[in-house]
Amino acid sequence: MIKAAFFDIDWTLYDHRSKRWIPSGIEAIKKLKENGVKVFLCSARPYDSQYLFGVFDLGIDWDGYIASAGAIAVVGEKTIRKQLMDVSDAKKMCDKMRQLGKVCEVVMPKGRFMTGPSDEYVEAYTGVYWYILPPVKPYEGEETTGLLLFLPQELDETVHSVCPNLAWFRFHEAAVDVSPVIHKKGEAIEDVLSYLGRKKEEAISFGDDYKDISMAEHTGIFVCMGNGKEEVKAAATYVTKRVEEDGIEHALKRFGLI
Repeated sequence: MIKAAFFDIDWTLYDHRSKRWIPSGIEAIKKLKENGVKVFLCSARPYDSQYLFGVFDLGIDWDGYIASAGAIAVVGEKTIRKQLMDVSDAKKMCDKMRQLGKVCEVVMPKGRFMTGPSDEYVEAYTGVYWYILPPVKPYEGEETTGLLLFLPQELDETVHSVCPNLAWFRFHEAAVDVSPVIHKKGEAIEDVLSYLGRKKEEAISFGDDYKDISMAEHTGIFVCMGNGKEEVKAAATYVTKRVEEDGIEHALKRFGLI
């Protein structure tokens, strides 16, 4: 019996091609919640980005969320997982980016800020992803789960060499995620289930991209959207229809959950 469900946001709940939340998926999650299943967001987006994106305004009474690809996990009002970057590492990276004339986004457990104004790399990134840029201010030792660097690939080695101990994940030609460790959504799910007193076999998860693969290891059922990456499909328990083809609703019905 499934007792908890975890949902990625981009290309799972939200279709960037048509720029809309898929109504059938939203209604299906509401029905799932009515059937007694706890529902959680599970995204690479930090909390602030999730909030501004409007995912908490969909009429779904979320039981909690996982943010920053697993660095943060919250159940109700309680933070049960928080992986932070060492302040000295964050400062070194921000200083190096400033020396190169580049900007980065500092991601905090609840908020975000940019270390400089938008430039061509920020614009290249925001041209692909729906994104509201946060305020601009210098880094002053704030608690951070990681940094989003806006820079070309040819500068990767130069910047990474400043703190080679940090995890480095380039996911866009103009953007790189930097974190103290490789954050994993699956590990955050494990913490949530442990907190709830539930086993992995009592959970289902939905995703589409590389960072969703770890969800498969920590939930009894992992559903990949039909528009997902081939490697993610290979890790899935079940490959459903595409996001715009009512993939979430189809899978929840397929497993008899709604």
